[in-house]
Amino acid sequence: MNYGKAVIGVRLLLLRDYLQANAGKNRIVSRRELTEYLQTQGYEVEKKTLYKDFALLDSVFGMQIEYDPHKKGYRLLNPPFEPYELRLMVDGIQSSKFITKEKAREITAKIRTLAGKDVIESLDRQAYVADRVRSMNDSVVKDADRIHTAIKNDNQIGFRYFHYRPSSAGSKKYSKSGEQFVVSPYALLWNNGNYYLYAYDAEGKKFRYFRVDRMEHISHPLPIPREGKENFKEKDITAQKVKVFDMYSGKEYVVKIRFRNELADAVIDQFGKDVMMIPSDDEHFTINVAVQISPPFFAWIATFGRRVKILSPEPVVEKMRDFLTRSLDMYNDDGEK
Repeated sequence: MNYGKAVIGVRLLLLRDYLQANAGKNRIVSRRELTEYLQTQGYEVEKKTLYKDFALLDSVFGMQIEYDPHKKGYRLLNPPFEPYELRLMVDGIQSSKFITKEKAREITAKIRTLAGKDVIESLDRQAYVADRVRSMNDSVVKDADRIHTAIKNDNQIGFRYFHYRPSSAGSKKYSKSGEQFVVSPYALLWNNGNYYLYAYDAEGKKFRYFRVDRMEHISHPLPIPREGKENFKEKDITAQKVKVFDMYSGKEYVVKIRFRNELADAVIDQFGKDVMMIPSDDEHFTINVAVQISPPFFAWIATFGRRVKILSPEPVVEKMRDFLTRSLDMYNDDGEK
């Protein structure tokens, strides 16, 4: 290897990283700062050399460096991330329930290395995230990567699945008596702060949801082709939020629901901006949506009290009555039912 070219290559990488961390559209770095930084790394550069390096950074990395004659410094016109993009990434990581506090802190620290000095403090956002119940499974991020690999390679995966029990903190009860699930993974969904696997279960002959933070000992992609392809439609994934509440599956109905007008925001948050809201009188509107009936759906309806009413079909109205009756009975007897 040509030693001179190697030196230039290392110097370019040092300049790239320094400019990305310290220069921006509104952040200026002087030539003196650049030369002093390179000196600390063992490189002496002249003004002409620096200009040649800037030209190489543009041609090799596409970095658009502009000189400001008024402030006598250089700005980077196309930083890899804007400050608001970095903040969005950090907020997404910090607010995710499926990522443990320790892993969230570790990922945030890595994102901070992409930010300039004037942005780093605003990325220190752990203290501003409301306390929440986080996953206790620190391997979720790596497990998700294994699942993505299996989907890409068209392989099945195996894992043990558990639910927490109240006998002691962190006590687990394993489904199928601890036997391994073997499923065909098709998608990962981020819903309400949790991470879910959408997979075809050949044993039950249907698609199911699994909380990734409740999956253990995920096998590396098994050398078995995925099943259920004839039943999988990618568009179904994008429609799941409308149909499914908190990943509970049930029989699907087209349900007609009446809401008071002030609940339009809540309806759009739940069913999407394309839901058709039909005025029924001056104070109410109705919607018709496909929903997989489940206790979380009824609980969501009950949240709004008398401001919401399921109008049809009758089987769903009857199930809603039964849900409310059973809930009320808990307070009319010893609460054991």
